[in-house]
Amino acid sequence: MREGTREGSVDAEQWAAGFEMGRLDQALAARVLRDQKVGLTIRSVNSDEAAVIARRYGYELDVRPVEEPGRVWAVFSPVA
Repeated sequence: MREGTREGSVDAEQWAAGFEMGRLDQALAARVLRDQKVGLTIRSVNSDEAAVIARRYGYELDVRPVEEPGRVWAVFSPVA
């Protein structure tokens, strides 16, 4: 892979997505009190994957736009 190629760009995007969703998975798994909402900023392209992770831990996901391009505010609410 050469730096500056499209392939390198795709690899970097995939790595960033995997890293971000891995951190999200760890953060939700480590929560002791699961009866509270959790909010954080994620990349908007990861919203579908974040929803899958949220369901795994008993949360539903609501995303809201933020000023930063390519990002959303993700609120993970406990499912009643």
